Amino acid sequence: MSSWRGIEEFLAVVDQGSFTAAGDQLGLSKSYISKTVHELEERLGVQLLVRTTRRLSLTGAGESFHRECAQLQQRLSEVEKQVGLYSTQPVGRLRIGLSDIFGSDYMSALLAEFSAEHPGIMIEPIAYLNENEIVQESFDIVIRYGALPNSNLRARTFGYLSYCLCAAPEYVAAHGWPKNPEAMQEHDCLTDRSASINFNDDVCVRVQPRWASNSGIALRSAARKGLGIASLPVSVVRQDLTEGRMLALEEEWSFYDRECWVVYSPGIMSVATRAFIDYLVRRTSRVKIRPSMAASLAARY
Repeated sequence: MSSWRGIEEFLAVVDQGSFTAAGDQLGLSKSYISKTVHELEERLGVQLLVRTTRRLSLTGAGESFHRECAQLQQRLSEVEKQVGLYSTQPVGRLRIGLSDIFGSDYMSALLAEFSAEHPGIMIEPIAYLNENEIVQESFDIVIRYGALPNSNLRARTFGYLSYCLCAAPEYVAAHGWPKNPEAMQEHDCLTDRSASINFNDDVCVRVQPRWASNSGIALRSAARKGLGIASLPVSVVRQDLTEGRMLALEEEWSFYDRECWVVYSPGIMSVATRAFIDYLVRRTSRVKIRPSMAASLAARY
């Protein structure tokens, strides 16, 4: 039996002055109201109301119980109104899971722009490195890339994470660019821990990396120092390409495009979540980004 059962009826009886009036207010019968309040007294082990043929009055325990419950009812009403804003206005907290380098750099710039447009939403971006962290953090939204695992979550694609081969000018001057994917094996490569480099059309080349790291930030730093060639998102190296710290190979075979997804839980979607998803779709336009677009990206973010 619910511990709240009988309290609403009790408050109505006190406020309306009779069981009949309380029943009219709640749309319930007088007998049901009387029975429910009696069961409440039995559950509490105290008498709340003194019933006579002429009037109802509160006992000492009833006065205390009514005062506390009336405050709880008022607070509940306020909480319902506050939570109801989530269904009508873009307000509240959004905890967003972002991957290492793409999330901490490019996506963070998008989040800052979104936050400026929606001051009622508190953005909580959190970088994750593995699947376990996604579960542990209880994100409202997670930004994912590539093929999605089967799950009961919902997802919407909003663009591409486009990789290019990039290196410092001094490395390119000394070693040149590879002519095809297989030629990467002849170069100093900076990769993730898979020791491989992916390209479009399901091409994957295994290499002996000079650097192997699960941090895109570390790989970008190594590439800037001329240690080798890295495959990094154009959006992440946009400033480096624009300012000449790195060069990018413009051959079509050298690119790798992964679909970007915004992943969220099924069920009723808050207005804040909907606003963020719509914003991502509007701002990215599902364009495959190429190095020639770096300057325009750098100017925007």
